[in-house]
Amino acid sequence: MKNETIENVSRRSFLKTSGTLVLAASLPTMDIRALPRANAFNTSVYLDVAANGDITVTAHRVEMGQGIRTALAQIVADELEADWNRVSVAQADGDAKYGDQNTDGSQSIRLFYDVLRNTGASAKEMLMQAGAQHWSVPKDEISAENHRIHHKPTARSLDYGDLTGAASKLPVPEQAKFKPRKDHKFIGKGMLHVDTWDVVKGKATYGADVKLPNMLYATAQRCPWVGGGVKTVTEPETKRRNYVGFEVFEPKSGPYMYNPLGSVVALAKDSFTAMEMAKAMQVEWTDSPNSSFDSQTFTNELASAAKNPGEKIHNAGDVDAVFARKNGQQLEALYETPFLSHAPMEPPVAVADFSEDSVEVWAPVQDPQTTRGAVAAYLGMPVNKIHIHPTMLGGAFGRKSKPDFVMEAVELSRRRGVPVRVQWTRECDLGYDYFHAASAQYFKAEIGQDGMPSAWLQRTAFPTIMSLFAPGAEQPAPWELEMGFSNLPYQFPNQRMEFTGIRPGVRIGWMRSVTNIFHAFSANSFVDELADLAGENPIDYRIKLMGDINRKFVDPNPNSPPGHEMDLRRLAGVLKRVEKLSDFHRDRGEGRGLGLAIHHSFRSYVATVIDVEVQGKDIKVHDAYVVLDCGTHINPDTCVAQMEGAVVFGLSLALKSEITFDKGSAVQGNLDTYELIRMMESPRVTVDLVQSEALPAGVGEPGVPPVAPALTNAIFAASGQRIRKLPVSLA
Repeated sequence: MKNETIENVSRRSFLKTSGTLVLAASLPTMDIRALPRANAFNTSVYLDVAANGDITVTAHRVEMGQGIRTALAQIVADELEADWNRVSVAQADGDAKYGDQNTDGSQSIRLFYDVLRNTGASAKEMLMQAGAQHWSVPKDEISAENHRIHHKPTARSLDYGDLTGAASKLPVPEQAKFKPRKDHKFIGKGMLHVDTWDVVKGKATYGADVKLPNMLYATAQRCPWVGGGVKTVTEPETKRRNYVGFEVFEPKSGPYMYNPLGSVVALAKDSFTAMEMAKAMQVEWTDSPNSSFDSQTFTNELASAAKNPGEKIHNAGDVDAVFARKNGQQLEALYETPFLSHAPMEPPVAVADFSEDSVEVWAPVQDPQTTRGAVAAYLGMPVNKIHIHPTMLGGAFGRKSKPDFVMEAVELSRRRGVPVRVQWTRECDLGYDYFHAASAQYFKAEIGQDGMPSAWLQRTAFPTIMSLFAPGAEQPAPWELEMGFSNLPYQFPNQRMEFTGIRPGVRIGWMRSVTNIFHAFSANSFVDELADLAGENPIDYRIKLMGDINRKFVDPNPNSPPGHEMDLRRLAGVLKRVEKLSDFHRDRGEGRGLGLAIHHSFRSYVATVIDVEVQGKDIKVHDAYVVLDCGTHINPDTCVAQMEGAVVFGLSLALKSEITFDKGSAVQGNLDTYELIRMMESPRVTVDLVQSEALPAGVGEPGVPPVAPALTNAIFAASGQRIRKLPVSLA
């Protein structure tokens, strides 16, 4: 990438350019090459070839550290045979013309790989055709390489910029020919992220970096329980100099969705004053059905639900009859996980500027289109009057796909008539999250003399995310069950799977890897326990349980896109590779042990081994070994980084993280009580990336699910202690 000049621009000049044909540039960085000009052309909304031949790739997905803007540009530039030093990346606003913009579910590359390849290949075809016409030669004598069109028989060549005028008059091919994989120059190659130097130098634009003239800052004190509102509010007698006033949000009736919670919001001319005044407000809150919500009681209800029959999603043979005969060894276990918070480095923040004619929003949102539609519905305005400008995201993990903080900014700007920046504190971020669901998983199996299950029963109980959107929603959705529960790779003649939903007293949302977190934990833990009961090593036993790995896997709850059905050979493949990578069977000495877990999620296959030392109640994680098969990958450096981050994220969830509730309110209020692992606690991470020609799959999320069970299985190997409840607590 070229070094870009970063300029602070006025809001007026930004608004003049934000509605351009090709791209709505993001504040405060603007690249003049993103603007339409004479002789420029594009083959889709994702690409602009400027008159001088320079390339701008429009990233319709948002950047939150996962390197997506770089990956999207790599795909287009490779098919276009571009000079990488002449490629720029610019951020798209929320607009339906870009297709799906939801940067969630690890699906950006999977959904748009061929679309973006065709974008670049079509532009190359048009430039080659223009070159053939310019020299009056057959097109099959023309080639493209490194931003130039070549006619090898006469040793002539032209820069792309020499041909943009002629190319712009040609029709765009409906489907261009793609390059052979062996000729890829950028796809599959490690490349520095295009945002790296802006981030390192503090020039990247995050939500809190946006400043507008006459802007007010807003921070809220929220009702301790969901659904409550303001009964009375008293301002402190001593008011800070920059304090402007306060506003009240009453809770909306119906499903929570992305509506503001009941709260008192302090407004000021600076963020510190707003925070201090919000804390100083004396507020009496109205009651709600959630004011008595208690997480321990809820945990007990989950356990009871998991131990009792639920709704069947799969029922083969006669599990109950096998259990009743008691012809083999039987094992049953209950696994429990707590509520969790996303805890991104950057708490939610949004800037909104409301007018009767339009609304402008700058915010770190994962899905600018959904945000746009939600704002339009909230205000009752046409969607074309709403303009969402995504900034960089300082971490998200699913939290910023739910734009309640944007609604707060929009509503306050409407009331006050000036731009408003809403800034959540860390305490609000942790206490009023869309929490990852607590869960309970019950397993029971009987094994014969061969160690194989003659019967298998599994149950899952958790509050569904769908409760956000429908007041009566209680049962888990099929897509939540497909995440590591119904698509279990072990299938037997006598097998039953059941599920139960339970209504929570808090908002539930998706978090990085969603229900795969607890389904992978329980399934991998139970299989390890069975392997120990059968007297077999956990690697061979898993492959044995899979049966014929060449068979077509039949999911009892099919949700996989075509071409992404589970492939048992690939799952067994990562398992065998991590065995070798970790030298799994080498004795590490007394008090040391290795644990293993495998999981298929977001269409990728991951095997993880954790090396643990246990001394009394102290746990030291020395090494983590990860094998990732994500099919065709774009940037291997990003893939490795995502696995490294997944290990840290997963270990934090397993070892330390937990949100509990008392009288409807979250007990944990900051990172001193909702803990993450520190640098000194992080292990060495070794990643093996499988080279594959399979369809692209997810990378950002699938590394997380195997971490917790690999850890707890390692703890058993090191100490003999079985862990069935997270976070880990040793006896």
